Amino acid sequence: MFGIFNYYLCSDFYSICFEERIMRKVIAITNRHLVHRDYWDQLEQIVASPVESLVLREKDLSEDEYIDYAKKALSLCNIHGKQCILHNFGRVAVRLHIPRFQCSLDYLKTHTSISYYMSTLGVSVHTAEEAHEAEKLGATYVIAGHVFRTPSKEAYSPIGVSTVKDICNAVSVPVYALGGVNPTTVGELNATPVKGIALMSGLMESNDIPSYVASLQV
Repeated sequence: MFGIFNYYLCSDFYSICFEERIMRKVIAITNRHLVHRDYWDQLEQIVASPVESLVLREKDLSEDEYIDYAKKALSLCNIHGKQCILHNFGRVAVRLHIPRFQCSLDYLKTHTSISYYMSTLGVSVHTAEEAHEAEKLGATYVIAGHVFRTPSKEAYSPIGVSTVKDICNAVSVPVYALGGVNPTTVGELNATPVKGIALMSGLMESNDIPSYVASLQV
């Protein structure tokens, strides 16, 4: 029991320590295939760190499997006071009464009614035009990417920092940068008005999540 208490105490300590330092918001995006240890332990350490929210991606699950994952992820997020955002499975979000959802622009264009159920609706975009369209369809934030080169998108060219600026200028909702964002590249985003960054592999693979998050605040 003491160990559990101490773990949460340390989590609060990290949040207090980083509260004044963190200016760039961090959205964590899950991918269980990248985790080298217990998946749920990794997710708990992520939501215990100074991230803003967790997007439960896992889009290769069946709908029934995703429901189970969503319930567990929501419980972890609630314990640590973080937002749990569902992804791709719109019916699951509605069924579980979770009013937070992230999807592609193509998904939103074919499921426009999803915006009526969501207080938080994130949409992935690649251009300023797409961002403008997403906002018109109800997006409350957009994910711009992929910004830098990344192994998961080797076949596609990154949109680059200049396009991120264009996206920020095209919308009034917050913009988060995704793709190839790491301690080496994150400084290039300082020239943009992005609200924050969205991370997958860096957090899924990290063995020291609080330190990794801190290394992105430059």
